[in-house]
Amino acid sequence: MEGFTYSNLFDTKGIEYIVVIIFLLLLIPFWVMVNRKSEVVQHIQQGIRVLTTNFLRIPKGLFFSPNHTWMYMEKSGQAKIGLDDFLQNVLGEIEIQPLKSTGETVKKGEVLALIGQGGKQLRVHSPLSGEIVAANLAPGESDVPGTNELDAGWLYSMVPENWQKETSGFLLGVEAANWFTDEITRLKDFLNINLARQAGVSTVLAFQEGGELEPNPLAKLDAEIWNEFQNEFME
Repeated sequence: MEGFTYSNLFDTKGIEYIVVIIFLLLLIPFWVMVNRKSEVVQHIQQGIRVLTTNFLRIPKGLFFSPNHTWMYMEKSGQAKIGLDDFLQNVLGEIEIQPLKSTGETVKKGEVLALIGQGGKQLRVHSPLSGEIVAANLAPGESDVPGTNELDAGWLYSMVPENWQKETSGFLLGVEAANWFTDEITRLKDFLNINLARQAGVSTVLAFQEGGELEPNPLAKLDAEIWNEFQNEFME
């Protein structure tokens, strides 16, 4: 038949299939590259979070103790206590072992709990004296106003003996923020000294390029440095 041209449908579709395959082959490495960049950005953001005081949660109304616990005074006259956000960011995921029970009386400075990770432990000292009326065995569920974002929530609730006198050296608001800034600087110096002493080097593996702290720097370090951290920051 004149004017009629026969075309093989599979020949034309074959070219389209090849184009699609080439496109997918080009898309896959691009997708991998984008995801890697996203991971790098997240890693950098995590590092900055540990280093920068602005990323630490410092709720109003909390009294911060120099041993990195906090106290919140309720209208009922009971006081809740817990671990501050600096400690959470330095240690990473931890297990908490309460050492006191409801009805027990404790003195300020007495060991309330052990926090640990992979066989390494730190002692948590009570910021107050008083009678324990509740223990939170599942920290993270906090009913303290403004502290629901604190990773550890509250550990104990107690009836304090003399909270005004015992919190006279604690920090609030701007003073607490300035203190946390100093603590971050002190932590960097602490890591420099201890890691250099252990490894015989002048640089610190817990730092990223540019001097920022990696997330949870103590999570990667041994029990000896945890013990030193206890003496320097929590006693």
